[in-house]
Amino acid sequence: MDGPVRQLDPLVSVCIPTYNRASKLQRAVDALLASSYKNLEIIISDNASSDDTENICAALAQSDRRVRYFRHSENQGPTANFEYARSQATGKYFLWHGDDDYLDPNYIGACINELENDQSLVLVSGVAAYHRGDGNITGYGKVIQPSSDSPMLRVTKYIWLVTENSIFCGAYRRAAVEECTMPNCLAGDWIWMAEVLLKGKAKVLPTIYVHRDYGDNTSSSLRRIASTIKAPPYHARFPRTAVSLNLAGHLSAFIVNSNPSLTRNKYFIFFALFNLVLLKQIGWSIRLRIAHGRHPGTTQRPRPGAGSG
Repeated sequence: MDGPVRQLDPLVSVCIPTYNRASKLQRAVDALLASSYKNLEIIISDNASSDDTENICAALAQSDRRVRYFRHSENQGPTANFEYARSQATGKYFLWHGDDDYLDPNYIGACINELENDQSLVLVSGVAAYHRGDGNITGYGKVIQPSSDSPMLRVTKYIWLVTENSIFCGAYRRAAVEECTMPNCLAGDWIWMAEVLLKGKAKVLPTIYVHRDYGDNTSSSLRRIASTIKAPPYHARFPRTAVSLNLAGHLSAFIVNSNPSLTRNKYFIFFALFNLVLLKQIGWSIRLRIAHGRHPGTTQRPRPGAGSG
């Protein structure tokens, strides 16, 4: 797919919400411009950054017509900025792209090839490759394949297995997920993914990577996210419980709305989902503590919550 844009290649919108990450944003966009897939529109939604983001984005838009730059006069909060970036997408497919991540050159082309060849898929992604400062890969994300014909089995498998959520960074069939929304709460991206999986199947390609920096994955990190998105105070104090309540509340509503015959069972569905998520988080916390005891200083990037944008 090197060379000029081919008319047979569908337009792909890459949506980058950003805030005060000018240097890493430059790296992200440079990698996209060097992608083997050429028919792109790169949408940058700047959440009123106070660093050099505006100048860098203006230069990028001037040098390549595929870059579209939008700047908010006031910070909208990360979730609203994610959704604003998506609202500007015009492609058949779209990706949400972290402003501090970068993709393999063949990442987008490989995802689109799968989506074009299998209409049952609403999402195709690669795997996260994690770095710690020196550029060397120090770990990989989990491969989750929510490919069951049953929507509930897809969602349950995802909820039980998800940790760092690199599947979120894949290519979506835009028309299929147009009505899905990412709520402004802890685990908003997990809720988004669960709603997407109710719409159709997803596939993870383990040979292509979204490159990410390691970060903190502790309760203190979740408290910071809760503060950033202006969640209720108890969310910051009891983040694991808040994540469980948020997921159970939204998902039980999705399930009942899509199948009204389950209305009588809505409370059972809620408590079953709440216990599933809470049990999963307790197990996850125990595994992290064991891993930290064996290898002090090792952490994983957090992934319930909105991103930097």
